[in-house]
Amino acid sequence: MNTFMKHFAPKALALAAPLFALSLMAQDMPAGPGKEITEQVCGGCHGVDIVASIKASRQGWETIVDSMVSRGATATPEELKQVIDYLAKSFPAPAKPAEKK
Repeated sequence: MNTFMKHFAPKALALAAPLFALSLMAQDMPAGPGKEITEQVCGGCHGVDIVASIKASRQGWETIVDSMVSRGATATPEELKQVIDYLAKSFPAPAKPAEKK
């Protein structure tokens, strides 16, 4: 392995990784009111890809957000309302199948 690869490639990768992560966040989160604050609040502890993989009712999102706050997520009450509104609209629980008659 040449000197460049040995000394500079790991540093370049370390600099590129956060940019790559940001591009993934932008792809996973649909546009809408509350997107930016949701990325800020949720992305402070984990990738937003985790958030995007969950589908829940509004009550479910309230419970999840409350749990995250108890684990250290920080936001004002108004910001948390925006986060919950955004998540409930963007990642709703799957519709229940219609009952057969």
